[in-house]
Amino acid sequence: MKMNIELVRIALGNLMHERIRSYLTLLGIIIGIAAIVALMSVAEGMNIAISAQFEKMGADTLIVHPGSSFIQSTFAKLQKGDADKIASIKGVESATPIYMKVASVSYRNEMKSAAVIGIRPDSQENLGAVGMLELQSGRRLENADTYGLLAGNKFAGKAYGNELGVKSRLIINGKSFRIAGITRPAGQSLGAFFDNAIIMNEKTLKAVIDENATPFRIAVKATSSAEVEPLKERIKSALKKAHNNEEDFQVINAGQILEGATSVLLLIEIVLVGIAAISLLVGGIGIMNTMLMAVIERTREIGIMKAVGATNAQVLSLFLVESGLIGLIGGIIGIALGLGIAFAISIVANSAGFGLPAVASPLLIAGAMLFALLVGIISGVIPARRAALLDPVDALRQH
Repeated sequence: MKMNIELVRIALGNLMHERIRSYLTLLGIIIGIAAIVALMSVAEGMNIAISAQFEKMGADTLIVHPGSSFIQSTFAKLQKGDADKIASIKGVESATPIYMKVASVSYRNEMKSAAVIGIRPDSQENLGAVGMLELQSGRRLENADTYGLLAGNKFAGKAYGNELGVKSRLIINGKSFRIAGITRPAGQSLGAFFDNAIIMNEKTLKAVIDENATPFRIAVKATSSAEVEPLKERIKSALKKAHNNEEDFQVINAGQILEGATSVLLLIEIVLVGIAAISLLVGGIGIMNTMLMAVIERTREIGIMKAVGATNAQVLSLFLVESGLIGLIGGIIGIALGLGIAFAISIVANSAGFGLPAVASPLLIAGAMLFALLVGIISGVIPARRAALLDPVDALRQH
């Protein structure tokens, strides 16, 4: 134990003696570990945030959207009577069609293009129950609101420089509308598209923007979560029959969407961590180079150590401790930096309206620390072995 402490003391002294070289060697480890910790912390936070949003959506909710695949959904359309057909199916508590169009919106003579969503006013409670449409200020739409509308949280806050509020007037396709309420941020849920949109009565959207509008999505609430899977098949069967035996639509539940989102997130995480690992590889090569230089510069010192009784194992241990310390110190600094970056990203995301926690997992911190230590030790094996195998007589002849 005494010998181990002495080795650490000597190794620290050697690293302090070559401060500039040690600092430069640390950089590769610090950058690599910081990148991995930051990415993993943010990714874990995203997983938690996305899971929370889809849990809010509920296990008894289904979403019907056009197209048999993601690419086809851009071009395919649902039919006008699809929502009413779904509402008549056994096990359906409600079927809420959501329309979406793009229109020219003017505020104080400043014209912009904006997404306009059409809903049935009596469906707002259903949409709010699954986290799609909740009110932050003002009031909900009423059936009598022909020229009243809701403004999405981000649209109200950013479209015209944070000037929009309840009772503000907008001109849409030449018609004057008054904002009745501002929505609450939907975050990462399926209702995120409400944030940057204007929401109006479905009938008004058809009258003012597009009389032939078809649903963009249909939110279906089952009578119970146990009904979801059989209901899903009944909806598919009914819509396929209505669509001339074409399955040009998808019926998905929260679990499927969450699984897809998690898979994409995992893929992105693997790619980014792989890129960050390159920094660690560069850092490991830097440690190896530094230790090889140290062996060359300290050849005579190694010879003296052996002449006074140091064994090959002790010399090997000394250099391995030095390289391990570089990895460990770099890991500690990298972890602190990575967590700092992750929490900074979380603060920025939260201020922008995205609920994104940064997760400082003890397992991640311990793993990153161990990984940095191993990189340091492994990188020091070749230089340490070279030092240990030096012949003391030849080493003492070096100047």
